[in-house]
Amino acid sequence: MKNILIIAGSDSVGGAGIQADLKTCEAIKCYGSTAITAITAQNTNGVSDVMAVSAEILDAQLKMITDELEIHAIKIGMLFNEELIKVVKFWLEKIDKIPIVIDPVCVAKSGAKLLKNEALDALKQILPLASIITPNIKEAELLKIDLQNLPCDTLIKRTKVDTKCQDTLYKKDGTILNFAEPLIKPEIMHGAGCTLSTAIACYLANSNDTQNAVVNAKKYVLNAIQNALNTKYGIRLLDHKRA
Repeated sequence: MKNILIIAGSDSVGGAGIQADLKTCEAIKCYGSTAITAITAQNTNGVSDVMAVSAEILDAQLKMITDELEIHAIKIGMLFNEELIKVVKFWLEKIDKIPIVIDPVCVAKSGAKLLKNEALDALKQILPLASIITPNIKEAELLKIDLQNLPCDTLIKRTKVDTKCQDTLYKKDGTILNFAEPLIKPEIMHGAGCTLSTAIACYLANSNDTQNAVVNAKKYVLNAIQNALNTKYGIRLLDHKRA
């Protein structure tokens, strides 16, 4: 069983963030360890509050995890502020030959900011340390991702949406690959991006190359959505009326 180090925020409703990451690791038969960057008060309607952990406690979490576990891949999600990003950068620079997936979380689907404005430049600085990053189109624009001079392999999510959801992988060697799966539109969709990036990390840890990791991760997310809609809980969410 491969060990995945997850560095991300907590989601109180359990559909995104650390909670979704751990569920994904378990489903793909990997072991997930977690260094929590922030506690959020949120549900599928939005985020009401965010409290970041201190740089010291994030550093302590990372030390305790890496002292005990051999890490086979790292997934990074919400980092929130410059102080936490500096801690993560310090640890990433010590790591050699481990796949690193960064989901550069900036804004929640509801519009709530999950990255402070002044932390944007710091976030850009750690992108070249990744094996692959997974921004959506808005995040790619905020980060000013230059497709002619990529920091690393870059999977931009939702580059085309009609009857299928297409993501596009821009590789550092100039290769461009499109991946599409059927588009499903439940009334509530929460945590798909977190799940996708964690699944990619799990498949990379299990010796998939980047292309196959993305293909398998997208199939995993599609399967998760389809199965959720076939459960009583999923149907209750589907019929839920937002306030």
